[in-house]
Amino acid sequence: MFELTICTGGRRRTVPAQAGQLVSDLLQQYIPSFSLPCAGNHTCGKCRIHVEGAVEPVGQSEARLLGAQALAQGIRLACACRIQGNATVTLHDEGTSKIVAWYQLPTFERTETGCGFAVDIGTTTVAVQLIDRKSGAVLAERLAENTQRGYGADVISRIEACKTVGLDVLSDLIAGQIEAMAQQCLHEAGISYIEESVVTGNSTMLHLYEGLDPASLAVVPFDVQSYFGCYSRRTLAGGPVYIPRCVGAYVGADITCAMLAADLMRGDIQLLTDIGTNGEMALAREGNLLCCATAAGPAFEGAGLSCGMPAIPGAIRTVTKKDDIVTYETVGKKSACGICGSGILDALSVMLKTQIIDDSGYLENADREADDVWEIGDSGVVITQRDVRQIQLAKSAICAGLMTLLEHEDLSVNDVSRFVIAGGFGNTINPDSAVEIGLFPAGLRDKVSFIGNGALGGASMLLMNRNLREQTEQLAQNAIELSLSTSARFMESYVDCMAFMEF
Repeated sequence: MFELTICTGGRRRTVPAQAGQLVSDLLQQYIPSFSLPCAGNHTCGKCRIHVEGAVEPVGQSEARLLGAQALAQGIRLACACRIQGNATVTLHDEGTSKIVAWYQLPTFERTETGCGFAVDIGTTTVAVQLIDRKSGAVLAERLAENTQRGYGADVISRIEACKTVGLDVLSDLIAGQIEAMAQQCLHEAGISYIEESVVTGNSTMLHLYEGLDPASLAVVPFDVQSYFGCYSRRTLAGGPVYIPRCVGAYVGADITCAMLAADLMRGDIQLLTDIGTNGEMALAREGNLLCCATAAGPAFEGAGLSCGMPAIPGAIRTVTKKDDIVTYETVGKKSACGICGSGILDALSVMLKTQIIDDSGYLENADREADDVWEIGDSGVVITQRDVRQIQLAKSAICAGLMTLLEHEDLSVNDVSRFVIAGGFGNTINPDSAVEIGLFPAGLRDKVSFIGNGALGGASMLLMNRNLREQTEQLAQNAIELSLSTSARFMESYVDCMAFMEF
């Protein structure tokens, strides 16, 4: 038996370790929030730690993901590093993510009194707000990365984790996190009692929260155990929890809430997309709703990219080029240490304009030819060919999904009166950069309306007006879910949208 010393947040903790044991397994055991974006499949290179002591030598795949410079600094991947003796690992404190909790709501009547919680369980992030239901005031809030991220960055990884570590583990993890965040809010506001809460999220997150096996969501015909639109088996801060209705397996209650917050049924032809790990979309026309979802992946939120990170201090958030000089701006005006989603879109736009990449995404004019990378100014932050491909797949999925919705209804972008973008990432992007690389059709650029975290906003509306619950349940029940996995039109558009160009 050996000892592993874990250093994080200025604290040291020594735990027992066995020969051959993965460091990632130990970190997840003693630090449940430790992130494994690719679920330990050795594909993302994000679970970086500093290691000293007796561990197995670096393998070929680990060396490829890290690079010579990181290895020389003692950096290893937790998912590939195995114990051989006593060792010390240091986890770098990345700070608190700047998760956008802002949202814009339409005019609506508040019918309820007392206080309650509005909660959005995102695949990547969790937002909790304590709200005075009569005034609408946010009394306290907590924003954090989803603690389940240690079991993978996307819903498929979480579903697979249920088979290996057990459904109860993931269910109790998210429920415990939300309860802890709620208690922090109550303490801050000096409140000891709430009336009830509304908890929203995508179908998989809600199945996990409720302790329902999500396995059927990952295989054809993508059945759900519950569409919800009911009260939870759980309580939050001692009060009952209402869960809004989902549209289908991959169009969850979060998009139902976003449609409410966007006032999508107010008339004309409106298009909504929530750009995040799961790209969910809805088209409203003459009182009818057509919805779909596409697997955009976590690249827009920084996961899986060589220098990707959340929008925390030091993350490059904008990139521009003027007079042959590349400039950038970071979150918090700190020294650059990575790049977040909005920054990567800007960077790719600059690379495209200056022919660093061609319309196929080939990085043909790299600064470091041997490494196949392009550096953003003098930041030390680089974009690799693999990064370009990751964003290429994600942006193609979003653009093709939007086109497929419109084409299914024999509509063009000119017919759309309003294009609503929801989600934290969506609220920070530059529409020009998004159009230039082909994230969404150019005809929608002047119709863009940002509403922020629409899922959380819609949940707060349901918390403050009980009558809206029946309305959204009916809305979700009557909506039609278009399956993109079986759509030939989507596959054709997906291939076409791979090009970096305006559509």
